[in-house]
Amino acid sequence: MINSRAVIVLSILMISWVAFSFADSEINGDSLKPVADTQVSVPPPPDSAYIARASSSDWWKRKIENRAFNVGEYMKFRVRYGHIPAGIAEMEVVETLNYEGFKSFKLRSVAHSNAFVSTFYKVRDTIVSIIDYDGIYAHYFYKKLREGKYKKEQVTYFDQRKHMAITGEDTVKTYAFVQDAFSALYYARVLDIEPGANIQIDNHTDRKNYPLEVIVHGLDSVEVPAGKFDCIVVEPVMRAEGIFQAKGKIKIWLTNDRYKMPVKMQTEVFFLGAIHADLIEYRQGVFPDETEQVNDEQKK
Repeated sequence: MINSRAVIVLSILMISWVAFSFADSEINGDSLKPVADTQVSVPPPPDSAYIARASSSDWWKRKIENRAFNVGEYMKFRVRYGHIPAGIAEMEVVETLNYEGFKSFKLRSVAHSNAFVSTFYKVRDTIVSIIDYDGIYAHYFYKKLREGKYKKEQVTYFDQRKHMAITGEDTVKTYAFVQDAFSALYYARVLDIEPGANIQIDNHTDRKNYPLEVIVHGLDSVEVPAGKFDCIVVEPVMRAEGIFQAKGKIKIWLTNDRYKMPVKMQTEVFFLGAIHADLIEYRQGVFPDETEQVNDEQKK
């Protein structure tokens, strides 16, 4: 019988690019604590890139051009183990909002098992991330996992000015412009991605700092239920021992255009074999300046 929890959780792993713990302890009553009242854990020594950013007076602010995603973007994936359907995963850019004085995007991902898998292991997982509109870095991360009898809710607040990630009673010193488990994907999408030029992303997940390296393999053309796409193939790898409990590689096919939309994800899991997530439906986001330009041209 298929290990349904591994199937669904690994589908989220592929979508959000990091491994959620399969057997961590239950979190109860997570709440934001003042930085001065909490104990600070020291992460691995910051690298030279971090030190260079922190030495600038405006290290906690930045503006990155984003022509990849916007409000209204929606993607739906079919998750399968081999040829056996296991569930559905969805990702969307829900809205813009004012979060603690910062204009931000609200991102959401949900995953649920299909009727067959739910008869013996029902899965209903939700992830919400709030990221800075201009800088594309994490402000807030929430996950709610419902997998069989396993239940977990966890909130992490990011104080980018003070390099702090606050989860429940724990405050962990982290990196400037750090990403959460979900925002890392959206940040990668706004970068210039070229074959052979690997990408480094500072990431914080489950009270720990996990620097992420994205290996850029090359170009490929793939066909999924949503259509045929010219893609660039990437492989996210954690630069920390033990982050992947399952053996095998994760590969993600991003469209080779300005959107860098994920259309196919695949991983080989020890004892389970191949797990696939294929895009079956999508809607691109709305860019107000482009809408205004179209309207002006139509009036001429």
